[in-house]
Amino acid sequence: MTVKRSIPSSEGFNEIFSSPDKKFSTDNVLVLSKSNSCGVARIGVAIRKKDTKLAVNRNNIKRKIKGSFLSKVLELPAKDFVVYVKKNLTGKEKDLQKDLDIIWDKFK
Repeated sequence: MTVKRSIPSSEGFNEIFSSPDKKFSTDNVLVLSKSNSCGVARIGVAIRKKDTKLAVNRNNIKRKIKGSFLSKVLELPAKDFVVYVKKNLTGKEKDLQKDLDIIWDKFK
């Protein structure tokens, strides 16, 4: 059975938003992290409807963020990460990928 890599429920998000251990920001995203007791790195993605109107675009951005996370998951410490997308990234996938590569390197 595989390990679940997503942060469950809004309580997990609220705990990380209220008191993160570490945060890192770029022009497009903000990443907050907090130690967890699971022993594995987990991720949550937050995108506001106000910033990205279409659900198709929000889901596409989430898919790219989670894919980037899963490619680096074995190198990351056992923490919960919340990726908050600051603005509409539709059509800016290259910028998002660059930002995510920089961010995951910071948290190693």
